[in-house]
Amino acid sequence: MIITNARILTFDSANRVYDNGSVEIQPDGTIGAVSTDPPAGDEMIDAGGRLLMPALINCHTHLYSTLARGIALPGRPPKNFPEILQRFWWKLDCALNEEDIYYSALVGLIDSAKAGVGTLIDHHSSPRACAGSLDRIEQAFREVGLRGALCYETSNRNGAVSTAEGIAENVRFIEKHRKDGMISASFGLHAAFTLSDRTLDQSVAANQSLRAGFHIHVAEDLCDASAVARLAKCGILNERTLAAHCLHITSRDMAALARHQVNVIHNPQSNCNNAVGIANVLELAHRGAMVGLGSDGYCPRMWDEFKTAFHVQKLRTGDPRVAYAEAYAMAFLNNREIVRKAFGMNIGRIETGAKADLILIDYFPPTPLHSGNLFGHLLFGISNAPIDSLIVNGRHIVKDQHCVTVDEPAVAEKATRQAQSLWRRFETLCKK
Repeated sequence: MIITNARILTFDSANRVYDNGSVEIQPDGTIGAVSTDPPAGDEMIDAGGRLLMPALINCHTHLYSTLARGIALPGRPPKNFPEILQRFWWKLDCALNEEDIYYSALVGLIDSAKAGVGTLIDHHSSPRACAGSLDRIEQAFREVGLRGALCYETSNRNGAVSTAEGIAENVRFIEKHRKDGMISASFGLHAAFTLSDRTLDQSVAANQSLRAGFHIHVAEDLCDASAVARLAKCGILNERTLAAHCLHITSRDMAALARHQVNVIHNPQSNCNNAVGIANVLELAHRGAMVGLGSDGYCPRMWDEFKTAFHVQKLRTGDPRVAYAEAYAMAFLNNREIVRKAFGMNIGRIETGAKADLILIDYFPPTPLHSGNLFGHLLFGISNAPIDSLIVNGRHIVKDQHCVTVDEPAVAEKATRQAQSLWRRFETLCKK
C-alpha cells in the first residue's frame, strides 16, 4: 500500500516536511520508502493533499472510566481530591464487572481512534472483577486494532486478598505478553499512599524476573507528597517506570526522577478538573527528566492535552514566552521515546523501518508550513482539524472519519445498556 499526494510531517531526526510526498506501507506493518518521487505500486491511496503524520500516543489513561460519562454522584459534591477518590472513583471501580470493563474499553478505544490516537497506555482497576480483567481490555484493543500497554492497579485499600489478586493479575499478564508487538504490559500500582512498604517490596520481588516497568500515580495530591523518596527506596523507580502526575514534588524529587530516568507523565486536563495543581514541567525538563503526556482518562483527544499542557505552564509562571519546546516535546517526541523505552515499540515517526501508525488529517494549510513554524500550525490549525483516517500497524482503523473495524452504533447501544446497569450498582455502593 502506498499513500500518495500527501503533505507529510515526518517527525524524523531531521523533522522534514514534504509539501507533496508518498509513504510506502509494507505487508509487515512497517514503513518502507518515504519519497517525493512519483510512486509506483498496485494499491495506491490518494491523500488528496491532506496532511499525513504519525498517530498520537496517550501515555496514561483509565479506560474503565468511559462508562461513567454522565453518571450522577449522590449527595454533596466532593470538596477535595481524597473525597473524589473515596466517594467516586473507588466506588465506581468496585462496581465494575467483566462486561463493564470490556464495553468501557471498547467505547474508549473507538473514541481515541477517531481522535487520531494509535497507542494507549492503560491503568486499570476493578477490585471485584480482578482476575482476567486485563484480558477483557486486551480483547477490546484487538477488536478495534489499536496498540497498547496494560496493567492492573495494585493497592492495599481493599484488603489483603485484593492486594494479592492485583499482584497476581499483573504477573499473569506480563508473562503472557513478553513478545507481542501490539499489546504489552507493565506492573501496575495505585499510589504510594495506598501501598504499604510490604506491598511495594512484594511487587518488586514479583517483578524481579519479569523486568517490566512499573506504572504508578505519584504525588497527584498533597496526601502523596512523600512518594518519590519512598518509591526510590523500594526500588520502584527506573528507566521503564511510568510516574503519572508528579505535581507535589520538590526540586530534590525532580533530580531523583531524572537520575533514575523515570518517565513522568503529565495529565493537565485531569489535574485542572480535580483542582490538584499544575506540574512544574519546565523545571522537570530542565533537570533532565523525561516528561510525556497522558489524559488520565479525562478525554480521548490528545490534541486537547497538548494545548492545555502548553497553556497551563504560561498561567503557572505568568510568562507568555514559556513552554513551546516542552509542550512540543511531550506530545510528539517524548511520548514515542517512552513507548520505545518501556515497551520496545518503534512508533511516532515517518521513516523507513518504523511502524506504520499514521493519521491523515483534513488540514490544508492557509499559510506557509515548514519545520521552522510547525508549532504554530499544530496549536492553531492541525489540532482543530478532523481526522480523516487512522492506520495502525499498516491497517486502516478509521477511514472517512468512521471506525471501520467495529460496528460503532451497535457498540454504543450495548454500552448504554451496560452503563445503566453499572450506574445502578454504583448508586447502591454509594448508599452503603
